Amino acid sequence: MKKSVITNALAICVIGIMMVACNKPVTSISLDKSSVLLNEGENATLVSTVLPENATDPSVTWTSSDGSVATVTAGVVRAVSKGEATITATAGEFSATCKVTVYRPVSGITLDQSAVQLAAGNQIQLEATIAPADPNEPAYTWSTSDAKVATVDNGVVKGVSAGRAVITVTTKEGNFTATCTVDVQSVG
Repeated sequence: MKKSVITNALAICVIGIMMVACNKPVTSISLDKSSVLLNEGENATLVSTVLPENATDPSVTWTSSDGSVATVTAGVVRAVSKGEATITATAGEFSATCKVTVYRPVSGITLDQSAVQLAAGNQIQLEATIAPADPNEPAYTWSTSDAKVATVDNGVVKGVSAGRAVITVTTKEGNFTATCTVDVQSVG
């Protein structure tokens, strides 16, 4: 009976030692990217590397600091809306992060008028609207096809002499354009 108790105790001890020896905790985690730039609606995949490769529990938990900007599921980041968020991958007691910047790109521009008639010496204000609202790069420039007929400065069109000119507004991002045909009549 004594021998059996000793054998069982020795077996439990050996099993306990083997379990401890087999437990390999995570020692690090890294991501293949430290930052990502995305347009709204785009996706990017982050690849995590957990070490050691034979860790007992190499599972990775993914989180976003701001789900209204970017979400993450199993390493796939989805850009939701303009802004910045930090994606964190955690394995064991270790974590790695990736900064995600989401842009709202310009998709077009329109003018409040497509054609106007103007007497020489008079002026009119054209209003440009960029789509979507609140893009990352809302800048645009104005130009005229014939400065001898009509000039433009920040959307203010001035009739110079009789004729026809086309006023064009062009976005800095994407080079989207909108035009307004200006017919200038001579005075008198």
